[in-house]
Amino acid sequence: MRFSRVVAFAVLGASVCFPLSSIAEETKKQKIEEMVEKPSDEAQTLLKSTKRTKLTEEQATNQLKYMMVKGWERVEKDLVEKGSFKPMGMILRPDGEFRPIRVDRQDELKQEVALEAIVRNLKAFGKSRQVWGVGMIWVTGKKLPDGSYYKQIMVTTEHIAGWGRHWAYPYKVVDGEVKLGQPVESPTKLVYFR
Repeated sequence: MRFSRVVAFAVLGASVCFPLSSIAEETKKQKIEEMVEKPSDEAQTLLKSTKRTKLTEEQATNQLKYMMVKGWERVEKDLVEKGSFKPMGMILRPDGEFRPIRVDRQDELKQEVALEAIVRNLKAFGKSRQVWGVGMIWVTGKKLPDGSYYKQIMVTTEHIAGWGRHWAYPYKVVDGEVKLGQPVESPTKLVYFR
């Protein structure tokens, strides 16, 4: 299994000056983008345009990857600190704005209940047809015979243009660093944009 190395980010103290904070934020953004393929410049330009046009599967997939990168940015800190994170829904608006979807009191709920609530919300967004992409990101794990766990980050996404993608990333957190295995990518049937 091939693993990529992702550097953990230290929290900067309040006494650090603003330019250093900006550099740290830029470095963090670059590391996150290394984890997931960044959408092409053409797809990003199209994403920011509200012009209606028929997208190719590649363009739609690039927009879904863009949404996934934005989701990674939201869950990475918990993944490094706790080795896991709570499920999160994702929405990509026509203007390119990313919005996370979380459930009230999610820390108190079982993961299955939180996932069901997120699915209901994403179905409502899909039915409204006012967003370009929806998706979810969550963690699964399986206990192995040796007592360790095989953990995966699951990402499922759909685009209003009619394409869906699912990614499964095996991962480990070692000494404060996330190590991702080679993802398994597969097309999915539409659930939210039917």
